[in-house]
Amino acid sequence: MFGKIAICCGRASQPLGLRICEILGIEPEPVEFIRFSNGNLMVNFVGDTVREKDVFVIQSGERSILQDRDLAYGTVSGDILELLQMIYAIKDSAGRITAVTPYFPYARSDKKDKPRIAIAAKMMFDMLEAVRADRVLTMTLHCPQSQGFSNIPVDQLHADEVFLDTIVSLGKEKLAFIAPDSGSILNNDFLAMHVGRFMRKKGMSPDIETGYVKKIRVDDSETPHVRSVEGVDDLSGRTVIMNDDETLSGKSLVQCAGIAKERGAEDIYAFVTHGILSGDAVRMIEESVLTKLYVTDTVEFNTEEAEKVVGGLPKKIETLSVARIFAEAIKRIHEGKSLSSLFLGK
Repeated sequence: MFGKIAICCGRASQPLGLRICEILGIEPEPVEFIRFSNGNLMVNFVGDTVREKDVFVIQSGERSILQDRDLAYGTVSGDILELLQMIYAIKDSAGRITAVTPYFPYARSDKKDKPRIAIAAKMMFDMLEAVRADRVLTMTLHCPQSQGFSNIPVDQLHADEVFLDTIVSLGKEKLAFIAPDSGSILNNDFLAMHVGRFMRKKGMSPDIETGYVKKIRVDDSETPHVRSVEGVDDLSGRTVIMNDDETLSGKSLVQCAGIAKERGAEDIYAFVTHGILSGDAVRMIEESVLTKLYVTDTVEFNTEEAEKVVGGLPKKIETLSVARIFAEAIKRIHEGKSLSSLFLGK
């Protein structure tokens, strides 16, 4: 058994980290980040010792609503180095270190589909092991199989419970769960099944259909070609639910929502775990036929930057917090208990 829980928050995840600390009833460890004139970074733990404590270092590997690609690269790369330095600074004193990466860095770089490129997701796991992290806690990897890249234990959480509560609270019984692409079919069908079960337990009478949007990408651009909705011919009078792991440019969601509307959808809600929403995504969402886009705080929604994009406060994007899921997972890891009951269907 390790000592007390200690929470350390990187600057990319401070709001989420503070929410987790509030739920757990503990104070975050004070950390000082010093940037020198040559661009180098120093991480300094200025509080009491973390010796033999069970330390959880919270830092996502992504930021939201960055329009400048060079700035985005520098910011994300800096966040990764910050995470690695935080872990390395306490490796000799902490009893155990868990890297909590709500959005795992370079999660989409999970395969070698061209010659002479890096599988950066694998590289990230290797670097976390190299700085002597003992385990990784994350949420909704782009490819769940990438957990196999790691030589240390990896726990993957999901936002399904938070999404389910919100979907049921809409009060709609005639639903269509439409996967934005073929890769998210299983997740959408899984969520549809549990929403139906939960609604029946509450005495509701759900009428649920499922389908998916046929989408192809011919290159690495962020503009896919959307063809049609498969599995559902008529969406008249139905509320459409779309569920995906992340949205970057927002183009897929907007195109899929447009097709659903053409098929007669009444309302269209998208539930996305990681809302990156870079470039012009916020404006596209606001001008689209989407009724609402729900994202989580694995990547903190930058309201100020969003206002710059649309010229005012966004009305169609709402953040759902997953802090309680992470807090419960941290508590269970500390106590050596199973995490499986945190997942729907367990």
